[in-house]
Amino acid sequence: MVCCLTGNLQVSPKIKVYFWVYQRHCFLYDFVIKNTSVEVAIESNQETKSIPRRHFLARPVVYKLGIWGIGYLPTWLSYWFVRRIAEISYVFYKRAGENVKKNLRRVFPDMHDRDIASLALNTFRNYSTYLVDYGRFKSIEKDSLLEAIKRFDGMENLNTALVRGKGVVLLTGHLGNWELGAVFVGKHNIKINVVTFRDGIEAIDDIRERYRKQHNVNTVILGDSPFATLELANALQRNEVVAMLVDRSRIGPGNDTGNSIGVNFFGKTAHFPGGPFALARVTGAAILPAVIVKDGNGYRVIVEKPVIIENEETGQYAQDIIKLFERRIREYPDQWYNFVEI
Repeated sequence: MVCCLTGNLQVSPKIKVYFWVYQRHCFLYDFVIKNTSVEVAIESNQETKSIPRRHFLARPVVYKLGIWGIGYLPTWLSYWFVRRIAEISYVFYKRAGENVKKNLRRVFPDMHDRDIASLALNTFRNYSTYLVDYGRFKSIEKDSLLEAIKRFDGMENLNTALVRGKGVVLLTGHLGNWELGAVFVGKHNIKINVVTFRDGIEAIDDIRERYRKQHNVNTVILGDSPFATLELANALQRNEVVAMLVDRSRIGPGNDTGNSIGVNFFGKTAHFPGGPFALARVTGAAILPAVIVKDGNGYRVIVEKPVIIENEETGQYAQDIIKLFERRIREYPDQWYNFVEI
């Protein structure tokens, strides 16, 4: 309708600009919202209209007590304490434990059940220490944060992507301490926008948003406003970083995959949100796969080479990026914090 009006009527250049902005926003909204609906369905369990039972470590009281208590306990004692809680959580929240084991089985199809169970338990333990570090870094200074990063692989890749001047779509997964990654970028005076959905529990959403604001990290919640996608496009035009999690999917017949992208993920077909790829293609931004994982007594940042979307066939780009994440998941399997079945 808009195209017909602008094509047949004499309108001022200013009005044409308004129409162009409107069309551009509608296009981005359609791609980013619809193409990321796969993850929304998983997070909120919309199909069954029920709220999945959360494991103990993902409850608001744990976040609040953890962030409050970290400042009063030595780090080693905090780690010891939360690891014991994680072990209890693993025993009593069997559904989350089974989901983790199923995901790990996809990664290591030939591994003995005993070893899979051991990895799953370690995943719970590591996630609990992730929460400790989440609290520790709440008020950490830049120098202290840099000390926590013991190894940085690929800083030149981040610089190369930013030099282009078209922004960066940073893709990561539920691997390692992804929140620390956003803080790390923010501490380097690089404006970063974290794209997320409502967690389903307002208290946790508020905790995370307040935490990010303290570190110069902006939170953009998709679904709250139809103008969220325009905000992302504008951020990229300002040469900022837009960060998204992309490692959750829905698999199998009968699932509404919408405009998602089908890829081979650990030997099976999976559908991942196509929104990040559409956003990068429309804006010209570079896609930058990255993770930050615990490595020994510190953290390791891994930034892969930038990917530039040069055509509309985004499937191969998505497959190449997923293979990078597969490699890192195999390298750090007990830091892959997906408590839903992939």
